[in-house]
Amino acid sequence: MPVMITENTSIDYDVHGEGPPLILIGGLGFGRWAWFRQVPAFSRHFKTITFDVRGERDLKGGVADLASDVVALLEHLRVRKAHVLGTSLGGFVAQELALERPDLVDGLVLVCTSWGRGGPETMSPWALSDMIGLPSLNPEKAVRQGLEAATSEAYRAGRPEEFEQIVRWRLADSPSLSAYYEQMRAGARFDVSRDVGRITSPTLVIHGAEDQYVPVANAVALAETIPGSKLRVLDDAGHLVFIERYADVNREVVTFLKPRGSRKRGGRHDASARGIGEPLRRAVRRLVEGARAKAS
Repeated sequence: MPVMITENTSIDYDVHGEGPPLILIGGLGFGRWAWFRQVPAFSRHFKTITFDVRGERDLKGGVADLASDVVALLEHLRVRKAHVLGTSLGGFVAQELALERPDLVDGLVLVCTSWGRGGPETMSPWALSDMIGLPSLNPEKAVRQGLEAATSEAYRAGRPEEFEQIVRWRLADSPSLSAYYEQMRAGARFDVSRDVGRITSPTLVIHGAEDQYVPVANAVALAETIPGSKLRVLDDAGHLVFIERYADVNREVVTFLKPRGSRKRGGRHDASARGIGEPLRRAVRRLVEGARAKAS
């Protein structure tokens, strides 16, 4: 049964498996179909919740409005505390929840995301045009162009049938243009660069080394700033790392979130991520300091 938000908007959801609750928050333009590689794995360990928000509305409150949807769904399901995993724009929502409703968030997983517009490295103009499908006015060409930019060449060469299936799913379940751009505007206004260090939930940051939409420096900055967070950067993967390298992502998430002894908090982030060395971390720190100096 969907959860009504307004006369014109509802939440459609699915619940798979038993165990500690885990809610998955998708990115811009992606429905809950996008978790096809996660649900089978996660539902063996967690009560896995996926959802779509349907209908038209103004997101005057920005990402906070999207976070309110998640709160409404958790309340409807009588979930008092859940692990939260967010990808891309969903990662913004997850951070908003962790900051504004820490009582609801147990473990936090941030995938292919950043802390918002104050990040150390922004999307290139070329990647932005690919994401929104310019200059093509053909829906299929625009979607294909965006998904090609969101994935690595290694993925598309190795699993071409799956890539074509994702194109078909994305075309069949696309949000309206108004809903898409409303979410895009909400994401463009999001910036928790000065607040993200207050996140207290145990946090895992996962990123694709070839992400064109959210350059990997943003993941390093998140992991540097969130106390005690862990960072994993995966090679041969772009923005859709959770699909491209699903086995590694799923293993990292399950290992991180599975009930175990008390987690240590307050230390440095895990620096053993593949492909991320101290020189890059120092460069990212300089970028972050420069971005914050400009903001002030």
